[in-house]
Parts: sequence; C-alpha cells; structure tokens
Amino acid sequence: MAPGPVQHPEYLEYSRNFEKRYCVDLSKQAFAEAKRRLGDQDIYLHGSVFDLELDDDFFDCSISLHTIYHSATDAQEEAVRKLVKVARQGMPIIIVYSNRRAFFSRARILLGKIKQQIQRVGGKSSEHIQQGLYFFAHPLSWGRRFDDVADIHMFPWRSFDSKLQKIVIPNNKIG
Repeated sequence: MAPGPVQHPEYLEYSRNFEKRYCVDLSKQAFAEAKRRLGDQDIYLHGSVFDLELDDDFFDCSISLHTIYHSATDAQEEAVRKLVKVARQGMPIIIVYSNRRAFFSRARILLGKIKQQIQRVGGKSSEHIQQGLYFFAHPLSWGRRFDDVADIHMFPWRSFDSKLQKIVIPNNKIG
C-alpha cells in the first residue's frame, strides 16, 4: 500500500522472495519512479486502497510502510482491516506506524506548535502557513482493536525518524 518511489534500497529486499509485487498508490509520479527501480514485472494499481477492489485472501503478504497515519483519522481502521482481508490467513501483514508517545515524536509536535505560533505572531495568517502532509497517529494501544482478525506483534522500527537520524548519525564509518 502506497509504496511511493521505493526510495530505499532495503525496500527492494522486502519482496525478493516473492514472485510479484503489487503496488497500490495514488501518485503516478511515484509509480514512474518505482517502475524505474523495480522494472515492469510488478503490477501497478493506480488509485486508493479504499476504492480498489482487491480479492480477499489473495496476497502472501501485505505491507504498509509509513502510510496509514496519513489517512483520515476515522479511515485508518478501514485501511488496516483491508490489508488483513486481502492477505491469506496466517500470512504476515506488516504495518510501520508512528508512536506518538515516543520522546522524539513529542518533541517534534511541540516544535511544530512553537513554529506555528511564531508564524502567527510574525503576521502570517493561517492561510499563509504552509501545511504539510496530513498526519495523525493513534496511540499504540489502538492496534489492539485488530486482535479479532490478526495475531498482533509490535516491534520498534527505529529510534529516530530518518531526518533526525541523518543529522545525528554521520554517513561514514563512525555512523
């Protein structure tokens, strides 16, 4: 779900043991970049995972990396349940989600609010404040609502988000 341009080399590894990768995305530009990296052997479905008709119990695995929290708050459960529904019973459903209670997530939220206040005080009206990509992460306990359809295991993905990681950890032997 929403593979984007498959920007990290390790993302290529995730599907190496599979015959085909099915990519569902809204962005035609992302598809063009993904095709450049993946080739034409994969299936590219343009549209929203909410609107596309996908067969139940069809996929050997379903994956969503950093996308569900960009869906509307009340649509996130539907997205997760669709990923479960299209995967064959007992097969993995991998979802990378954000932990809004993590220290760095809380710090980023606080800094964002401070930045908005500074922009408002500086005379910029709310229409002139640049809006980013929609983001809402439920608390991790929200994942327990899927215990009825899946055996849930939660693991940390990384300690820092990629931007902070690039700042804090140098890209050399020391890093």
